Amino acid sequence: MSPTRLPAMAPLLQYSGPDADFAGFPDPARFSPEFGESQFRSAARRTNDDPAPRLLSLHLHLPFDAGTVDRGRSQACFHRLARECEMVAPLFDRDRDVVQLQLDGLAGEPAGDVLGELLHAVSRYFFLSHSGTREFLIALPGGVHGTEALSVLVDLGFNRVRFSLPPAAADRDAVALLERSVAAAREAGFRSIGLDLVYGLPLGSDAEFDAGLHRLLGLRVDRINLRCREHPGHAAEAAAPSAERVLRHAVAARALLAAGYETLGLDVFALPQDDLPRARRRGLLHHNWLGFVPQAPTDLIGLGVGARSRIGDACFQSYAELTAWESSIDMGDLPVWRGLQLDADARLRNDLLQALLCTGRVDLDQLQQQHDIVFTDYFRDELAALQPLQAAGLVQLDAHELQLGPQGRLALQAICSPFGAAGRRA
Repeated sequence: MSPTRLPAMAPLLQYSGPDADFAGFPDPARFSPEFGESQFRSAARRTNDDPAPRLLSLHLHLPFDAGTVDRGRSQACFHRLARECEMVAPLFDRDRDVVQLQLDGLAGEPAGDVLGELLHAVSRYFFLSHSGTREFLIALPGGVHGTEALSVLVDLGFNRVRFSLPPAAADRDAVALLERSVAAAREAGFRSIGLDLVYGLPLGSDAEFDAGLHRLLGLRVDRINLRCREHPGHAAEAAAPSAERVLRHAVAARALLAAGYETLGLDVFALPQDDLPRARRRGLLHHNWLGFVPQAPTDLIGLGVGARSRIGDACFQSYAELTAWESSIDMGDLPVWRGLQLDADARLRNDLLQALLCTGRVDLDQLQQQHDIVFTDYFRDELAALQPLQAAGLVQLDAHELQLGPQGRLALQAICSPFGAAGRRA
């Protein structure tokens, strides 16, 4: 992107960045513990009986310490996750292929044999797609990951890897370790390499930040997610948005665009040849709780501590507390903590948000006919909240269409936030 086409800093500073409050829909805070295991089983049966059942996505979420040097505890976590998989999988018809798989929550490099046992258990109970378009991702923390260890992950079926670079991006040692890991991942044969660029307090000097960012962009990883996290030692500064933090976010976004990355929205950037921008151009992009995916909508099954599921129009979350999750599995129960059945209002908002996130436009005639509403009446308050963004050219509205402006994807959190407001008409 040429400098003349880069977004102006003012809208970036005001409407995008680390303090936008839309993180997905629906908000798990609306989930009820009265909507649990029984409803989970019923939702699975209903989707199996659909004339054309959706394919599956699988999220394996380990507790934060499952990859530590405590091998005994690590193995116990992996084994319980495999046991949960064994309990959940029979609820879904075997011919519903898993086309997306994500494993995260690791705090260190997993032992290949333990991880192999887990993936073997998963493949024993689910059919893991062999399609070239499958998205099987493993998220790894910062540090050095060698070619040999990464090759084991490729052999296990992972074709995407995402590294995390903790604050601050200007840390020369952290960037040097990442450079070695990215080179090893390419040598190991991963189809795609991603990066969670986490920045926060302390931020370091402008010169250090710019130098670290320049080195990171030189790696040319396929996808970059901007993440802001306050340093735990700076609670007082976290009480209010940091002007410097917001400015760093805007600087990073402009640098990514100038380096040839495209924005998908929600602080996700990708090179034009990556599957995500290509899927968006073909109208195949979808968004779920794992982020953007280049596939048709799937039913998402979350396994592990705090994992979320979306099965048809029913949403669930597993126990977020480790001992509760462990106890449930040890007793032979599905560790479903809470859930929500989408009502008519939630289904309407879901359809609208999916269109905004994935295509950048909402066909108002179609939406009104499908949900039997008058758009401007139903969303009167939301449209009022969007007026400043309309004035900034970030979103446009006429009688037939709501669409993002030329730089609207950089402000998707702010644009989606009013429509994702919880329970206004529930």
